[in-house]
Amino acid sequence: MAGAPADRTRGCPAWPSTDIQSYRHVMSALLSGRLAVSGAKSRWPSRGALAAACLAQALGRRHAVLTTNGSSAIVVALHALGIGPGDVVLMPATTWVSCATAVFRVGAEPRYFDATADSPCGPVPDLAAPPAAILAIHLYAQYFDVAAARARFPGVPIIEDASHNHQGVTRAGDRIGTLGDLTIISLQATKVLTCGEGGAVLTDDDAMAGRLESLVMDSRRRAHIVSPTASTELEPALLLHGANHALPELSAALLLDQIERLPAQLATRSHGAQTLVNELSGSSWTTAADQHAIHSGGFYGLVLRIPDGAGSPQRVIEQVERRLGLVLDQVYPPVPEGPLYRPGTIAQYAAFANTEHGDFPQSRYWHENTVVVPHHVFLGDESTLHALAGTLRPMPAAQHQVHHGPSAGSRRTVDVVIVTRGTDQEGLDGALASVARQDTSAAVTVTIWVDGGDLPVLDTTFGLNTRTIRVTDASLLPTTPFERLATLRKLAVQLCEGDYVAFLDDDNEWETDHLESLLRHVEQGFPAAHSWRRLLDRDGTPTKVDRFPWLAPGPAATERFEELIRGGIMARDSAVVRDRVTWDRGSHRPAMVDIGEWLFDRSLLQTLEQRLTRTPGEVAARVGEDDRLLEQLIALGVPVACTERPTLRYRLGGMSTPEYATTPAHSRTIPTG
Repeated sequence: MAGAPADRTRGCPAWPSTDIQSYRHVMSALLSGRLAVSGAKSRWPSRGALAAACLAQALGRRHAVLTTNGSSAIVVALHALGIGPGDVVLMPATTWVSCATAVFRVGAEPRYFDATADSPCGPVPDLAAPPAAILAIHLYAQYFDVAAARARFPGVPIIEDASHNHQGVTRAGDRIGTLGDLTIISLQATKVLTCGEGGAVLTDDDAMAGRLESLVMDSRRRAHIVSPTASTELEPALLLHGANHALPELSAALLLDQIERLPAQLATRSHGAQTLVNELSGSSWTTAADQHAIHSGGFYGLVLRIPDGAGSPQRVIEQVERRLGLVLDQVYPPVPEGPLYRPGTIAQYAAFANTEHGDFPQSRYWHENTVVVPHHVFLGDESTLHALAGTLRPMPAAQHQVHHGPSAGSRRTVDVVIVTRGTDQEGLDGALASVARQDTSAAVTVTIWVDGGDLPVLDTTFGLNTRTIRVTDASLLPTTPFERLATLRKLAVQLCEGDYVAFLDDDNEWETDHLESLLRHVEQGFPAAHSWRRLLDRDGTPTKVDRFPWLAPGPAATERFEELIRGGIMARDSAVVRDRVTWDRGSHRPAMVDIGEWLFDRSLLQTLEQRLTRTPGEVAARVGEDDRLLEQLIALGVPVACTERPTLRYRLGGMSTPEYATTPAHSRTIPTG
């Protein structure tokens, strides 16, 4: 049921896929005031009820009951079927450990069977006595043969685990997810359909749906008529003794968002998988998949058999990660042989610790001789799949070859935003020229936002992909400079479409490796990264300062300068400002980072508030929109990287340092000879 960590790699889309529509879904749950099924009453419809209905429809069942996770879904299904102590539940040895743990949780014994050379799902074996239930687990892009299990053990209830497969059909034309007496799915973060963490039990039986609901909601059900004096929208179900396995409303809201995306993702994933299969055709790499699963696009991952000479799964995984930044996975080890299987450490499960399980050579073979391409890889562009095939095909002959750097075709996109009043053509030209000089493989788009002014049509765009947006109606913007700038940046962010977003003031410039040095960090999983800056005078020459430049001359500016020196951020003998987010490691006190030093993941930036409202004290202290960004990043716990290189050329004398509009006596130019 569980899987590999969520991933965003070069040329590979983030998973899960979220955007502003996702935020709106979650916001609706917050606006309703009902955060849980047992929470406050609300006129808003329950996100949980809506998501359950949509999920049932999407998977072809009459009813879906949402749970906190896939493991709880199995527990609830077993309880609903009356499975308990003394019972045996038959299941594949190849699966995630929590499937077995769920059986332990109801007091039953999991009985494992081996895979076959053709499938990790395996056929059910003959037993001296029939089991109390069968956990029929579809794995990766292969299907468990539910019909064969029914034929071998007629009358034995089957719980179909469709966590790895949605909306596929068997060779006989039967729909996956509708084959068991009950069907469970995991909605964990890496699954084809996810809400972060969650699960569901599905059924076509109305009475069974009521039993499941009572098991999930502490023996309660949703009331048909809610009393004005009731504190919640629940009432006693008078069916089964339940527990709290109910999915929170926020998670259900995200599930609604993901269900809406599912049809398009299925089609894209199916096409992508077939592309990789075709790319590997004729090589020594072979796929282990049901063609119907590939066609459905609803599979969790595509298993590849490792050819002789290519090395172990771990070596293949390392080679692919080094070349492409893409992380493959391994097929699960046999549950009783895996490092996570430790029933003897828990009193409730200890009786099963010494159970003889037999041998699982085929399941072990799948774990030791295959790798798994995660499903979200197939949602990327075809260049990523071509690069993956190109990495795998020669691997048996050249397994020690290591290539660093992004694959061809997996080009990143950066939106650069420049806000200008249109009064400094020379400064704007310098900023644009520095963007044009960037030594980066990313595709860069520049948007110039003109706040009024009379900026003429640019004589040259320096070969950049550039667009200009003029805001000529002054009534649309605040009157004060800082608030005005923050509003323009907010508008700019809403129109950005690139993977990443950077800002550059019209009087500053970047060193040639600025963007690429930041990209190296964000591609390691940091949603934001920043550089340091080098202070320049109005002539563009590196300059030292003897006070904090962003305050008016006086004791406060001197005191702040001394504090920054003690903190290692500024120095008397250097023009470099070693900016950082917080003053000390583990501290929540904001330090300072200029907006021109940042590279943001666009999805993060679009969640941050750009508009600025300041108190009189903050106006005097020149608290700006850059400070507000820092406060939000710290409050959200956003992981941030720093290049520790001064690649922003920061010119003093702008809006936040007006005293330096002409080279002052208290700044000293640093000789460049």
